[in-house]
Amino acid sequence: MSFNSLIRSISQSPLTTDLIDKLNKASTLHLQGASRLPKGLVSSALAQTQNKNLLIVCATLEEAARWMAQIELMGWKHHFFYPTSEASPYESFDRESEMIWGQLQTLSALLKEEITSQPLAIVTTEKALQPHLPPPSVLSQYCLNLFKGMTLESKDIDLTLAKMGYERVNLVETEGQWGKRGDLIDIFPVSAEFPVRLEWFGDELENIREFDPASQRSLDAIEDFSLTPTNYQTVIGQSLPSLNSIKPYLSASEQEQLAQEIYPEGLTRFLGFAFGDQVASILDYLPSNTIVEIDEMEQCQAHSCIWVEQAPEK
Repeated sequence: MSFNSLIRSISQSPLTTDLIDKLNKASTLHLQGASRLPKGLVSSALAQTQNKNLLIVCATLEEAARWMAQIELMGWKHHFFYPTSEASPYESFDRESEMIWGQLQTLSALLKEEITSQPLAIVTTEKALQPHLPPPSVLSQYCLNLFKGMTLESKDIDLTLAKMGYERVNLVETEGQWGKRGDLIDIFPVSAEFPVRLEWFGDELENIREFDPASQRSLDAIEDFSLTPTNYQTVIGQSLPSLNSIKPYLSASEQEQLAQEIYPEGLTRFLGFAFGDQVASILDYLPSNTIVEIDEMEQCQAHSCIWVEQAPEK
């Protein structure tokens, strides 16, 4: 079931026009006494009528997942779920890979002009508003767009994949792996659902096909795809002014790892060292024509207060 026709009807309502006027004049609008579905219909209609993006902020991942199930039915050409962690980004351990990959999938899309040129919707939690990301200008340098017909030297691909944190294997089966057989290069991007097979003729990329990691059989041909880092470690590590600057904050074993050019776990705790006051949140990746909807404001504030209380201990 789709709500497209219902959203079109709401968009044409005089009440919607009044709400848009109030939102534009006051910059804020409070909707009270409505359940999730009516709020989603109204907010989608308000945003789509004005050709704007919509960021929905929830208190928990569970509530965000419920919102996402509805947003998928509300006529958005592009919609994304941005996962977050209950842990602080400044913990001394790495966060779950699946969560990082989900974030990178959304962020890589937001770095594409062909995606952001059309209205999009993102559902996330209040944790996404916290500073936990490299600046967009930095992350974009670690993303690579590969397309049919492009030219690239083989050694450059090898170095780029190593820089992005991809592991070279004989058989590509899971995210973050890549392999090479003659003129074929298999990559499983962490920001994609399927791995891709690149067919090269010399330095020219002749064909790109998705393939089944279980059977290794080629699937549909595609024109292009985006490659992102496997995590934030490399981006942060290579942006630090000096690796020696973080040594006082590392254990003896972590310092030994660093001496061997192995980044310690939890490198995100040094975001401030790497980027100063440019440490970003999801808001920095969104175009300016974005409406931010905060669902259950008091609950979001309560969760944020817990993080603030715990932050000095990290």
